[in-house]
Amino acid sequence: MFNISSVCKNTCLTSYLVVQTRHKTKIHWSKLKKKTGPKYKALNHFDEFYGSVFGNKWEPMREAMLRRSKYVAVVNNYGDTEKTIEELTNRGAHCLKNLISIQQDFHKEYNITPEPTQVPAEADAQTDRLAEYIEKQQTDEVTSIYPNTDNKPEKLDVREDEDIVVKKVKDEVSYPNRTLEDSLAEAKIDQSRIIDPALGMTSESLYQFLPATKLKGMDEWVSESVHYSYLSKDKDFPLVIEAEGPLNYPEHLKVYTYEMDSEATTFPEPKRCQTGVFNYYPMDCGSVLAVLALGLHPGDRVLDLCSAPGGKALVALQTLLPDVIVCNDVSMSRLNRIQRSFRDYLIDFESSNKWRERVIFKRVDGRLYTDDQGFDKVLVDVPCTTDRHSMMDDENNIFRPDRIKERLRIPEMQSQLLVNALRLVKVGGTVVYSTCSLSPVQNDGVVHMALKQAFEAHSLVATIKDMSSTMSGLASTLVLGTGSAAPKYGQLVTPSVGANFGPSYICKLIRVR
Repeated sequence: MFNISSVCKNTCLTSYLVVQTRHKTKIHWSKLKKKTGPKYKALNHFDEFYGSVFGNKWEPMREAMLRRSKYVAVVNNYGDTEKTIEELTNRGAHCLKNLISIQQDFHKEYNITPEPTQVPAEADAQTDRLAEYIEKQQTDEVTSIYPNTDNKPEKLDVREDEDIVVKKVKDEVSYPNRTLEDSLAEAKIDQSRIIDPALGMTSESLYQFLPATKLKGMDEWVSESVHYSYLSKDKDFPLVIEAEGPLNYPEHLKVYTYEMDSEATTFPEPKRCQTGVFNYYPMDCGSVLAVLALGLHPGDRVLDLCSAPGGKALVALQTLLPDVIVCNDVSMSRLNRIQRSFRDYLIDFESSNKWRERVIFKRVDGRLYTDDQGFDKVLVDVPCTTDRHSMMDDENNIFRPDRIKERLRIPEMQSQLLVNALRLVKVGGTVVYSTCSLSPVQNDGVVHMALKQAFEAHSLVATIKDMSSTMSGLASTLVLGTGSAAPKYGQLVTPSVGANFGPSYICKLIRVR
């Protein structure tokens, strides 16, 4: 029945919601003018750091990262597959598998050998630039702590050994058991800190400096040097790099993308199919490469150690190859997000026993994850500085003032995750380490340090697979870092205006012992 009061109530509610939304998204003009938020701090940091590392190649990357990112469309095999492929093809998209095949045939026909991603001279130059930047950071840090003294140390020693020694010395000091009366009888008052009232308010004693007995917050302070300490040149462990063979593209994985420099760059929103699931999953091409690097085989037992938001695990399921996929994340909210995503793309995901046996969810800190059976493949998509997001959005930005310690400790956490992944994979199995950062510290630096720690602590040995020739078939789709932008161990998808994917770093390791 038509009711005037209900109409008025609904109108008021609608108006209230509109007002609330408008005021929630409005940013004060002073914040816009100051430009001192987390994203501007991130941009300034990247300009200084990446400008030193990549030289003149940083500016094109920077321009691309400040633009809208590009995505590929992973066709859902559980939806209207043929209809979806036809729609994407009519929009000008191409099958990624066909693009790779055509590029590889072109290289074979004209006997084109892919150039090495990084020649020795450029590698040495990049190392020198990086060393100069780290030295400058250490000098600035020392200057900020010891601004007006001649007794400046050359660099800060952030080792925890001294703290342990001091703690042991303190523990060795013994105090005799005494009663309160005995202690008070022998106690002596420190007269040196008492100001005699007879001296008056003009006494110089009032202005003398009294040293603090304890610096509050020192236990939470983290030196900037900790972050860069993961760029180690130590090679006191087996470090073997082998060339990877041809790319084994899964038969049932259907990925569609626009070619480089194409006028079309975006896909429409995914739609529901007749089966009730979405027709395709949009994601960065670098994330697809991480799954391709796993080299999945039928019956594989796969672990996605840091699974959220679940895109890579979903792509692995779209290959129809793994027998079991374990999706692990430390956050329950992120695990719920993965489950929602799987419900949107997998038929009868909640009600079918088949999915309960094939897809297993775990909520454990990836550094502490244990398993008795072992895994054939382990994907470690670690938390990182998420460079593109950090440059574009203030919300949940790793460069926020309250997340400084977390940001500086990122390489430590990343290396611990990678070491545990090497422990969890079977001998002969594959571990793929990936980030969405350009930072050499979080990329090659973490891989190097993790291999060292795995060998020293657990006697584990892994071989790094050089995928330079393997990824050469992607030359018409995306840009891989070469020269000063090329990493030593993995492959780096660098953003460009014509192919605005990434940044993504992918490193493939095979456990041999």
